[in-house]
Amino acid sequence: MGTLYLVRHGQASAFEDNYDRLSTLGEKQARLLGESWRRRGIRLDRVFTGPRVRQKATAEIAAEAGGLPAPVELAELDEMGVEPLFREHMPELFARHSHLQSLGDSMLMADGNEARARSFAMLFEAVLRMWVKGEVKGAGVEQWLEFRARVRHVLAAVRSEARGQRIAVFTSAGPVAGAVQLALGTGDEDALSLAFRVRNSSVSEFLFSGDRFSLASFNETPHLEDASLVTVR
Repeated sequence: MGTLYLVRHGQASAFEDNYDRLSTLGEKQARLLGESWRRRGIRLDRVFTGPRVRQKATAEIAAEAGGLPAPVELAELDEMGVEPLFREHMPELFARHSHLQSLGDSMLMADGNEARARSFAMLFEAVLRMWVKGEVKGAGVEQWLEFRARVRHVLAAVRSEARGQRIAVFTSAGPVAGAVQLALGTGDEDALSLAFRVRNSSVSEFLFSGDRFSLASFNETPHLEDASLVTVR
């Protein structure tokens, strides 16, 4: 029986020019995770990471703090490829869907980063719920079924390569939710709802053997003892 620890990256740098890097808090979350694993005597045979800067940095910081194997990058562990929807296709979506336009207007009128973050989260969730149903598409946008298949393929590959081993995979909320969906057989919309709840640097544990892939725990952050360190964005 093998064990897979699926880890979401630490907090990224919201509302900065380069979102795809860890915030100071995100770096601390990653370090605390590695230190916690070291204290608990958790030894890993292999470590894998997605290609994003925030994913790789989380893996590297945790590996250094925890005395873990050097992370191996796998492109298939990337987050769902929906950025073009927000970078290029929002004017079209606003024109077609009035409720999205209202959410966009609310974000523009929001006062301060905290209010703007809440407004953007509402818009982001509304767009992704339509995306999962296949109701919004655009050039360069990975569709939900493509994303789901990608996650299942890479999870099967790492499990096959690491039979009977203890491994960690550093990725983002989408692949974590996709893994939970695979283990529990939940629907697509339920899987997306899970993605919005995955905490930064949280650990979800899975057991695997042959075709068996089962969930042991979800979204745990015992390494973040202070509640102020727990974030989802």
